[in-house]
Amino acid sequence: MKLARELSELERFGPLLDALPGPSYLVGGTVRDLLLGRPPRFDFDLAVVGEAESYAQHLAERLGGRVTTHGRFGTAQVRYGTTHIDVTTARTETYAAPAALPDVAPAETIEDDLRRRDFTINAMAIALPDADLIDPLQGEQHLREKLVRVLHERSFVDDPTRIFRAARYETRLGFRMDPKTETLALLAAPDTRLLSGARIREELFAILEEDEPERTLARLHAFGVDRALGVEFPAGPTGLQDRLRRLNDAYGLGLPRWHLGLLSVRGPDGWLDDLKVIRRVADDVQAAHREEPFLRVALAGGGHTPAEIVEAVEQSGPDTPVYALASAELPALRRYFERLRGVQLEVDGDDLMALGLAESPRVGEVLGELRRRKLNGELPSRAEELAAARELITE
Repeated sequence: MKLARELSELERFGPLLDALPGPSYLVGGTVRDLLLGRPPRFDFDLAVVGEAESYAQHLAERLGGRVTTHGRFGTAQVRYGTTHIDVTTARTETYAAPAALPDVAPAETIEDDLRRRDFTINAMAIALPDADLIDPLQGEQHLREKLVRVLHERSFVDDPTRIFRAARYETRLGFRMDPKTETLALLAAPDTRLLSGARIREELFAILEEDEPERTLARLHAFGVDRALGVEFPAGPTGLQDRLRRLNDAYGLGLPRWHLGLLSVRGPDGWLDDLKVIRRVADDVQAAHREEPFLRVALAGGGHTPAEIVEAVEQSGPDTPVYALASAELPALRRYFERLRGVQLEVDGDDLMALGLAESPRVGEVLGELRRRKLNGELPSRAEELAAARELITE
């Protein structure tokens, strides 16, 4: 099967094809997505039967790009413009123990390389420059059947991260694991506890960056992956992530999807530290889980002054108000994000000292009272702030 037409329509691929210093193989998700007719990617994975670093050097020279090498797995990355190309030596893999990183060796053929991959739909290649499809494991057929299928019975045992990816592909592509793959995933789910925190974090973050992360997390919950890890994934789509993302966009909070996604996962104190999540983010997420019920109670009902709303919010962690509002509609919090969050005084400590107040804790007290009044609409201008400050100083 020739895929020359599909390759010609792949944006930004033409310069790469023209610059190839020798035969290679397009591999990875680009092949799968081409066959599915999905939007093209701007980053490409190439495999070469031979030495990847020298191939990448020659390719970079022809493209006028730059190359970075990574010795352990025989890989290099070529960057030109906004595109990057990962060049890998075709290899075989063996696993000394379940969940261990693989021991690799050069492969004699591209077919040998494809047989070490995770799923049949990812075990295809396109020979370059001829554009022939290489499909030793019926990946194209399984694409038509909308199946996620492992290559062998020890696939999940060798690498339990594949369970996360299988569930992610199901959601992203609208596919389903075939019955045998599903059974193997269920049997191997307890082995996810053998993975390092960093590897779990990378798989979890990849899921949380997707469009429907809760569906994938619910699938992993059904397999018992969260129980094996000592955490709790949502058992079904709750809409929490959609609400968090809408609030994040509406109010310009600037939180990445993976950060918002962590709010969907419950775990014991310290579990995010085990995953090597940035300490600040880990603290904010776990604080939100602890504080959300108290903030909701504090702001339930009506009758709160603006200053009372802001005080309640500012006594909680940074993630708590958005998490609370995504969990339940609270008019007070809606008011905070829409009107109160940006209210700032126009005077500062220097102004107070210019009015005769010496540097002391009293400066903070006066500024606090001024802000309370401004929030409540009593000080609409800088002149009125200064007048109120003068009164407070002379009391």
